[in-house]
Amino acid sequence: MAEPSPSCKEISQKAQEALLAKIPSEWRIPSSILSNLPRNVKPVFKSAGILTPQELDITDATDATTILEKIRSRTWSAREVTVAFCKRAAMAQQLVKCLMDIDFEGAIKRAMELDEIMEKTGQPVGPLHGLPVSIKDLTIVKGMHYSLGLAAWHDRKSDDDAVAVKSLRKAGAVVYVKTTMPQTGMALETTSNLWGRTLNPANTNLSAGGSSGGEGALNACHGAPIGIATDIGGSIRAPAAFNGLYGIKPTSRRCSYLGNTIPVPGQIAIPSAIGPMGRSLRDLELICETWLQDRPWYADPSVVPLPWVRQPAPQKATIGVLWFDEVVMPHPPVRRALRETVDKLKAAGHEIVDFKPYKHSYSWDVTLPLYFPTAARQLKEILAQVGDTMIPSVQQLSKGTKELTVPELMKFQAAQVSFQQEYLRHWNETASLTSTGQPVDAILCPSAACASFPHDFLPWWGYFSVWNLLNYPAMILPAGTVNKEIDVADQGYVPVTDWDKANHEVYDPELFDGAPISLQLVGRYLEEEKLFAVANAVDRDALQGRV
Repeated sequence: MAEPSPSCKEISQKAQEALLAKIPSEWRIPSSILSNLPRNVKPVFKSAGILTPQELDITDATDATTILEKIRSRTWSAREVTVAFCKRAAMAQQLVKCLMDIDFEGAIKRAMELDEIMEKTGQPVGPLHGLPVSIKDLTIVKGMHYSLGLAAWHDRKSDDDAVAVKSLRKAGAVVYVKTTMPQTGMALETTSNLWGRTLNPANTNLSAGGSSGGEGALNACHGAPIGIATDIGGSIRAPAAFNGLYGIKPTSRRCSYLGNTIPVPGQIAIPSAIGPMGRSLRDLELICETWLQDRPWYADPSVVPLPWVRQPAPQKATIGVLWFDEVVMPHPPVRRALRETVDKLKAAGHEIVDFKPYKHSYSWDVTLPLYFPTAARQLKEILAQVGDTMIPSVQQLSKGTKELTVPELMKFQAAQVSFQQEYLRHWNETASLTSTGQPVDAILCPSAACASFPHDFLPWWGYFSVWNLLNYPAMILPAGTVNKEIDVADQGYVPVTDWDKANHEVYDPELFDGAPISLQLVGRYLEEEKLFAVANAVDRDALQGRV
């Protein structure tokens, strides 16, 4: 990786110093602790002595729904909850570098206003009354910075809220921090010359994921009860998966994306989606439902005007299992988690059939040029403004791409449409495999070919990106942790592709020991509510209590 210019380094240093200055001195972790951190930093939140017993109870609550119930019952005030998460987020920043802007003062002030309203009226202002919510860098928040990890954009501030943020505030949410992402968002690891590298709190030698790695790390630290992120190729799902969280990438345009910054406006072939990650499925559905109850299609013309209608979890679901995409074989712990989950689902009475992959290697050949239709030209121009340099993962991913002509772009977009039609037929053909004579309700598959990966490694995107190309909603479900005694390396495996070889060689049971494992559940276009219903059944019958 090329060295950033002195000017870029100076910008980064000043930006990080300004961020640290927003953390009160009494919330600073002693240097004696910071200089001798374990690879799993989570125990530090209790041992550092900064959080009170009540603040630990608040931040370690089961999920956001539990916190909201406590606020409504007046067990905890909105101010107490907000201060607790501000303090824990401040600690998380010092441990894993997950934040890029802070508004503790404004958040606490808003929480106090919400307490006053509750005191006067006896009623919450909305379903998220007093709930702190963290927001990803690129989603604009009034008065706060956005940078996309670009040093040239270090001082950019927004004078408005994104549509999704407006809905959250209207429902009573409190915005207090914004979280890190890599340059432009086109990376499954979160690092930049501006904000540094975001670390995985469960294992700082492994990636926290990207591009919403700040959200993943912060939520894994319990520095947020829920976070808002975006996904164009795994950017919600990778951080959720690598940090042991629940997360959903909805169908693009089911929820409003208006007010999210992108460096290359007009990239619409594979549109990004906005969605939540957090500690429970009910929290994720609460956020999605809250957004759609605000009827975002009246503020954003791209949103499909489809109200949210909850569905009950089925007693018997029909699930297709995609074990291997025929490009990259998942690591042993991922295969184990999928196998154990399938066994439990069968035992609980669900119908399981094998779902054969359909042209997943080809899907990447279509996806990559659509990710980089200008061969990252605009990114290079922005970097050059201050002598910034491309991070290794983006450099490796974009290497070999070419700037497309209009006819070439149209060719790839046509290929995408054809692939979507073919995959729809492929899914429908599963009706011949089921006892009901109907296609499978959902696809269960690896979230990634690995539980995470070492820093600056380029992982296979395919288990994530194929669902972006198809524009299917996809959910991440935590499924335990890597156990080095059980999940030994498969020495006899013969890789089938170069991607597969790299993935196979990077697996080290000692390095990955204790890392969260997650699985992915995929639904049909615009069927988020059904996906939640099936996910609740899978979580209930196969994943609860998995360690």
